[in-house]
Formats: sequence, structure tokens, C-alpha cells
Amino acid sequence: MSNSEKHYPTSRPDSVASDADYIDEREYVEAPSLPPNGLTVALGVGCVGGVLAALLSIATTLFNASAFQEVARLGDKISYGTAQYIAGLTCLTYTVTLILAFVAGYVVGKRAVRRLYGFYAGALVGAISYLGSSLVQYIPNYPGHISSSAVSASALSGTLVLLLFALIWAVVGALIGLWGAFTTTKRHPYYLAKQAQVEE
Repeated sequence: MSNSEKHYPTSRPDSVASDADYIDEREYVEAPSLPPNGLTVALGVGCVGGVLAALLSIATTLFNASAFQEVARLGDKISYGTAQYIAGLTCLTYTVTLILAFVAGYVVGKRAVRRLYGFYAGALVGAISYLGSSLVQYIPNYPGHISSSAVSASALSGTLVLLLFALIWAVVGALIGLWGAFTTTKRHPYYLAKQAQVEE
């Protein structure tokens, strides 16, 4: 019998009951779920990162106490080299804080997946590190100590300025933390599924 004379079945196999069985199998795949306790992880990582950043800033100040005391004693009359040195230390502590905010967001992205939680963790790192390194300046004999007379003269304005800069650092840290979370989750099935739904 030639190929042209062969008869092919026109009906579907008996195992197929209806058109519903031909639905794309992708519809049966459940969307990946997020790990539980993500917010707790974010808050914990953010607090640890913020405290670590504040401690590193304090340690940097204490290890260079003589330079900071010279700045407090001479004020605007410090040498150009000392000013550069202090500016470099300040930039170093800020850079370390931003790196820790990124790492916090990255860790939260790995553990909790949701990018918003990386945003929260970075905000905590920024705010806690700024508040921690600023509040220790009110301790007596601390390098760059703020006198009690200056505090009492403008307590309200000083508190507002402190909170404003803490808020600014929280926003900066939050954006860096979001970047870290995005970096680690851009290939995660949860976000790939969401992207596929948008493209459909």
C-alpha cells in the first residue's frame, strides 16, 4: 500500500476527552510564592546593617581622635591637609554606609525576595547609621563633642535638623537597598512570572 493510500485516524485518541485537555500546560503551573516572614527578615537585616555602619563610623572617629579634636579646637583655622584628611574620613564612612545598605538589600532579596523589603532594609541602614553616629557627638570627651550649652540654646531646631538629615539618609539608603534587592531578584521565578504576565 502506498503512502497516499494510508488512512490516518481523523478522531482524537480515546484518552482525550475534550478540547479542555488541549489547554496549554503553562496555565496549570502555579506562580512562585514568596518566602514567609519577609518583613521580619528585612527589619532584622536593616537594623543589623545600620548598627554596624554606626559602629564603623564611631570607630573611625575614635581611631582618628586627635585629628577631630584639632578641628574642634581650631575651627576654621585648621590646615588644608587636616581638612582634606577629615573630608576623606567622612567620605569613607558615608561610602561604607552605602555599601552596607546595598548588601542589606541584596541579602533581603535573597532571603525574602520581595524588593520592597530591600527598600525598607536600606532605609533602616541609612537612618540608624546617621542617628547613631550623630547622637554620640553629645557624649562628653567624644571627638567633635557638641557642648550642652549649644544643645539647650537650639534644642528644637537641632532635633529637627537631625531628623531631616536622618530622613534624607533613610531615603538614600532605601534606594540603594532597593538596587541591591533588584540585583539579586531580577532572575527570580516570581518576578519572571510577573514580567511574563505583563508581556501577555
